Amino acid sequence: MAERNPAIRVAQFALLCGNLVWILVGTLLTALAFFVALQDQLSLGVRLSWFAAIVALTLLRALLLRHWMRNPATESNVNSRIAIATLMATILSVCFGIFAYFAVSQDDPLTNLLIVMVLTGMVASATAAISHLLPMYVLYIFPIMLPVAYRMSGFEDSAYQWIGGLILLYLVVCLGTSRSVRVSIMQSINMRNENLDLLENLRHEKRRAEIALKREEQANHAKSKFLATASHDLRQPLHSLRLFTATLELQTRETKHKTLVGKIDSSVKSLEELFNALLDISKLDAGTFSVNKQHVYLDLLLTQIEGEFKPLAREKNLQFNVELEDHVIFTDAMLLERLIRNLASNAIRYTRSGGVTISTRRELDRVWVSVEDTGIGIPIADQERVFEEFVQLGNIERDRNQGIGLGLSIVKRLSQLLDVDIKVSSRIREGATFAVAVPLGDPQQCRFSPHLDSTSADFIDQLFVLVIDDEEEVCLAVEGLLETWGCVVMTAGSGDQALSQLDEIGEVPDVLLSDYRLRDGETGGEVIDRVRQHLKRDIPAIILTGDIAPDRLMAIKALGYPMLHKPCEPEALRNLLAKARIPAAVPQYSR
Repeated sequence: MAERNPAIRVAQFALLCGNLVWILVGTLLTALAFFVALQDQLSLGVRLSWFAAIVALTLLRALLLRHWMRNPATESNVNSRIAIATLMATILSVCFGIFAYFAVSQDDPLTNLLIVMVLTGMVASATAAISHLLPMYVLYIFPIMLPVAYRMSGFEDSAYQWIGGLILLYLVVCLGTSRSVRVSIMQSINMRNENLDLLENLRHEKRRAEIALKREEQANHAKSKFLATASHDLRQPLHSLRLFTATLELQTRETKHKTLVGKIDSSVKSLEELFNALLDISKLDAGTFSVNKQHVYLDLLLTQIEGEFKPLAREKNLQFNVELEDHVIFTDAMLLERLIRNLASNAIRYTRSGGVTISTRRELDRVWVSVEDTGIGIPIADQERVFEEFVQLGNIERDRNQGIGLGLSIVKRLSQLLDVDIKVSSRIREGATFAVAVPLGDPQQCRFSPHLDSTSADFIDQLFVLVIDDEEEVCLAVEGLLETWGCVVMTAGSGDQALSQLDEIGEVPDVLLSDYRLRDGETGGEVIDRVRQHLKRDIPAIILTGDIAPDRLMAIKALGYPMLHKPCEPEALRNLLAKARIPAAVPQYSR
């Protein structure tokens, strides 16, 4: 039944074509040997006629083989080709059988032995070469051997009669042997076809996977584009609200509205945390975080984290301990600090009693920084899944106070960016431990520059800040906050308006604070360049943006200016302004 399968027939015919070249060569050599060896048994005319027929038949088969090789067999034409090949083999076998019939003679036993040996050799070769095509094989071996067996059985010498019987027995044995060969060949063909089917299925699955991946990439691109657009539009009012809240908090510290303002500020901060998490994901995926590895003291970094999170832990009646040791590490301190901050924040969020401990342990050429909590724990099955986006265990109701499930996803991306290992171990209701391995550094190469703290705000008194933003509400919010800090503020909605107002007052701003995406396709980078060229001063500049689109983040990064994202933390803005005011920080050019 398998041999009726068109695909099997194509494979059988392909195997025949592969063997046919040597079959044709062997046929010609055998015919030539017969032509020479049997010159005493048959006349030259008979031998020439027979040899010419063999040569003509061989050439015809060679032409057919050439055509078949150039035009591979298909399921529609393979049966006809096999039939033609079978006919050619049968004609050739008949020619050899008849020639041998007339060549044998009871008076020349050596010639008879030669003929029988050659013919049995041809049958043995056919058993190996064409036995997988049973009709062709049968129609080849019997016409080539039966005439000789029949002729010898008629000789008076009984020895020839025994040889004729042995030839018949040899044909039977060859049929049995051919069955084993045919089964082996068919198994190989079936296995090959199964492998081809499997390969085709794999290719089909690969194409499906590629299509699915392309669709996923398109969906991610659309998601990023939507997120970037929506984020920019939502960040503008949120940024204004954040600055208005900060201004209001300064003005209501001694009034009965202080508690209400605090609650408003808390809600705004929750929104801000959401946007900052989405921004970090977008920036990490866009590759806009640059890694600047240096030799730094780990305890300085952990001290900053301790100062930030101890008050947060105290609000939940939790202990927050940092075990400091004198380790020097080689890494990007800012990115590592962000990674550990996310781990600490996550630990406090999911711990109801007990506390959080940050500890360090040296191991060969690395320092393991561990963040251990006594929280709800993580099931073993979920210890890898927690690093996926928006995964929150034990927060089915999506309590906003527990975040949105991006903290550990950011941790995973940061660990890959820093090329450090991160491990998690946990038991249910016994807490969890996240550990990150950081390379050891060289104390001799440490370069420490302390951050500006809140006392640096003294530097911004009477600072002249030019604010460029096409959103009037944002301009008013920034202006109100900066004036509360004692700054002198001028706002403009575009580059032309900024230049016009500067020419009118004849003053040079100390700092340029510009939104990145302005009206009519204008960008903050272009406005800053225009103002600098117009005033012939290299004025410090800060980019304030609500964009999170990867292409725009790359473009802003290329400008080389400090950047804050809307809604920005007022303290971060104040520190940047203070840095810009530090003497000799920015070279000045004469007008």
